[in-house]
Amino acid sequence: MFEVLFVAVGIGLVAGGCWKLRPAYHVYRGDTDDVVAVERADGPVELEGTADRIDATVTAPLTGSGCLVYEYEVEEYQSSGKNSSWNTVDRGAGGVPFRLEDETASVRVDPAGADLALASEDTIRVDGGEPEPEPIREFLATESDLESENTSVDLKVVEIATGNDRKYHERRLEPGEEAYVFGQSRYDVDARERMRDVSAVIEDGPGAPAFVVADASQEVAARRLAKPGLTWIALGLFSATIATIATL
Repeated sequence: MFEVLFVAVGIGLVAGGCWKLRPAYHVYRGDTDDVVAVERADGPVELEGTADRIDATVTAPLTGSGCLVYEYEVEEYQSSGKNSSWNTVDRGAGGVPFRLEDETASVRVDPAGADLALASEDTIRVDGGEPEPEPIREFLATESDLESENTSVDLKVVEIATGNDRKYHERRLEPGEEAYVFGQSRYDVDARERMRDVSAVIEDGPGAPAFVVADASQEVAARRLAKPGLTWIALGLFSATIATIATL
């Protein structure tokens, strides 16, 4: 019975891992385009260049930094019986339209709905019972369903912290950084605001099998996107192997 369960779990993990590898596959197999060529492009486009603001930046929630795109993850150290581990309890992302420029031209990118492959990371650890930095307190009060872990019990003689430890991770694409974008080009005459701009917007859409924004080159972006899928596949194969050995 348990062997069948392990096999089923293994197959599910392998299938899920293969599904997660799709964006990495599409990123890895193509060649990048010159920005000047995407205005009337038919199908998906791949671009590398420098990211810059169009108007304002967006404020990243955990650090208060101005950026173009951000994603965050909150991990909490939780205990269950004799076992303790770091578990993800919240995650999210956001951004504003930005300009991507190479040596040929520049184009507007709308990052809404993109798979993000960002590496520039700030990690803020806050032990249970300790006050969070101001941006995180504001984040917990206004943007997250999580409660503060700055809790304790006063025993008169000593005060014991009762909150769980947390790690707050934030990754950002900032103005002036290298960027890679895979997505659909849509003709838009209003997107041209400067002489070097092309009349197009790169965004999510049915004409592209994936929509990716990264703060790195095409090759690095593919490796980052592949990592979660490969991890799932490895765990699935391990689970299936254990089940096979148990039946021998």
